[in-house]
Amino acid sequence: MPRMVVLTDSETAVGFRLAGVEVRESDDASARQDLEDLIQSDAYGLVVVDEGLVPDPIGASERAMRGRELPVVLPLPSLTGAFGESDDAVAYMKALVRNAIGFDIKLE
Repeated sequence: MPRMVVLTDSETAVGFRLAGVEVRESDDASARQDLEDLIQSDAYGLVVVDEGLVPDPIGASERAMRGRELPVVLPLPSLTGAFGESDDAVAYMKALVRNAIGFDIKLE
């Protein structure tokens, strides 16, 4: 049965492991090769790729995916992409709530 794996950096990997998800840690230098290895292994039905490591995982895996239906490659926004340059988690969460329900909620 195909499994799911997350390709991410060592810092983010901890959170996925705590959630019980299989993780492959990588760095910028070897992430593309690690992605190809995961695709070629035929062990995974879903490969979630941190966009901080591989900015365009769909494009990067195009050659390895030729003629294959699985795994599905799913880009995951990196923390930098989610929070932007400011690392302001509160502003990010406010934006998510505003987009979801149409207005801000202020808790005191």
